[in-house]
Amino acid sequence: MTTPKPSVNVKRHVTRSGADVTAHANPAPARPELAFSLRLSISSDESSSLAVQRRACRAQAVALGLDPDTAVEYIDEDVSGASALESRTEGMARILVDRPRVVIAWKLDRFARSVSEFLKLVTWSEEHGVALATADGALNTSTPGGRLVATILAALAQWEREMIQDRVTAAHAERREQGRWIAGRAPFPYVMERRDGKAYLAEDPKAFALVRAQIKALLAGGKNGTLSATAEALPVGRIHWRNLLRGVVLRGWREHKGELVTEPDGVTPVQFGPEVIDAATYKRVKDRLRELEAGERAPRRNAPWLADMVFCADGCKMNGGMNDYKRSLYKCSKGHGSIMAHFLEPEVFTTFRAEHGDQPLYEVTYSGGIDHSGEIADLDAQRGRITKAVAQVDGPALETLTAKLTELEATYARLKAEHAPDVTETWTLTDKKLWEAWDEATEDQRRNMLANEGCRITVHPKDHPGGRIAIEWNAVPLDPEGGDYATAA
Repeated sequence: MTTPKPSVNVKRHVTRSGADVTAHANPAPARPELAFSLRLSISSDESSSLAVQRRACRAQAVALGLDPDTAVEYIDEDVSGASALESRTEGMARILVDRPRVVIAWKLDRFARSVSEFLKLVTWSEEHGVALATADGALNTSTPGGRLVATILAALAQWEREMIQDRVTAAHAERREQGRWIAGRAPFPYVMERRDGKAYLAEDPKAFALVRAQIKALLAGGKNGTLSATAEALPVGRIHWRNLLRGVVLRGWREHKGELVTEPDGVTPVQFGPEVIDAATYKRVKDRLRELEAGERAPRRNAPWLADMVFCADGCKMNGGMNDYKRSLYKCSKGHGSIMAHFLEPEVFTTFRAEHGDQPLYEVTYSGGIDHSGEIADLDAQRGRITKAVAQVDGPALETLTAKLTELEATYARLKAEHAPDVTETWTLTDKKLWEAWDEATEDQRRNMLANEGCRITVHPKDHPGGRIAIEWNAVPLDPEGGDYATAA
């Protein structure tokens, strides 16, 4: 049994060659002259049933000199009048597409209960030349009086919207001035808490600790100190993390429309929550981001950790790679050979411990050094905001800003006088040996120990009489970091 082809209202014209076929659709149906918009929220409501609405619309059509028998009915059943016009797929949404010349509804609320949706319908009718009318005579945009009513309703709706917007804007501005959180989820790493029925940002201890740890790693640099590496441990993505570091959220501040939210003086930032990092750390983070943007790159994540210390017999660097079994190896950059990491590294560790393990260690600590660079940067920003505000005010406000600037300049001068970032090193002999520090050290710390001893590893061919691995140690000036152990000079 064959299935008949569906009937498609399309005419086809074949060209003389018989090769090309072009389809021409029949003309679209004529625009309806009259439409009844019938809407019922609850099907069982007999007082406003579809029959009641239909009779009233037919009577109004006759009163307007139209033939009710030609009307096309558009019915929305079980549909709320507060819903969007486009969501009423069976009725109003079809009216918007068909654009009848006259649309009659029972009452105004049959069109829409929402002022904004009714305003949308009136605007649409004006754009497409559609007359709107109601069976009770409250609306008829085909007459001057009806258009006046629609215009007044639209103006009232616009006025109401603007008043609501003004109230919302004023309320939000007041909350911002008070340091209150307005709406939505709290930004990472904060949580929202309520005090006296009002929302504020508060510290999330775990999130704060995690962010500070990742910032410390970022400032330390190395392969674990990139944006990507430090973002891996966070519940936010790399782009979000970068925006946090670039913005003011971690200081407990906020921006609104690209401008820092300040106290009424226009200078002092509003504190929305406790700061995650202080001014000095904030400045260091900014400097670090500039370094990364300038092109600083960490070693490849899959590079063996002795990369840059290993060379082939011809002097070429042997950096990272993987064999077919995904095992780490050192491979000559010019193809002079390779060596497996698990064969090379234990030999280097054993030699280092034998050669240097019994060296006594000194603990390096730092004293002195007063770094106000972060606070000075904050004051510079405040001075810029005051200068900008002075050009826009007059009278008492100008006097307030001038006094603020005088106070700021005094604080700036004091910090500049105290600013002395030079640090004094103190070396204290310990009873600890280098091999003990080695056993406790991380991979990066061990790498630094080898670098401090000037480690250079040469890999010879397999048949070399002196063996494949030759390790040299050179005298290199020590460059210890605060709190680390260093060998005695």
